Amino acid sequence: MVTSERPRRVSPDRGITLPGIVLGVGLGGFVDGILLHQILQWHHLLSSSGDDNIGLQPYPVDTVHGLEINTLWDGIFHTVTWLAVLLGLGLLYSRVTGSRGRVWASRVLWG
Repeated sequence: MVTSERPRRVSPDRGITLPGIVLGVGLGGFVDGILLHQILQWHHLLSSSGDDNIGLQPYPVDTVHGLEINTLWDGIFHTVTWLAVLLGLGLLYSRVTGSRGRVWASRVLWG
């Protein structure tokens, strides 16, 4: 017996705006972290010049200690953006499929 299952529609009150924002923040952070921090090496998360310092202690990238601190915080930034992408995918999956309770156990999501 073949049954055709119609795809579920996302109700207006459970739209995909929140998952889209969370995914956008995470993916935007990936672009910043990978392109600007690692490939082009324009800046690190905590590096700054004396002119644009807004009350934060700048960590120079021309000392070993400064580079270690900047690299550590770049790694924390990358971890947060990765978690935002993971959370955004989970939210999107739960909104589209309607199976909120089974999101993290879904083989489809992890696949």
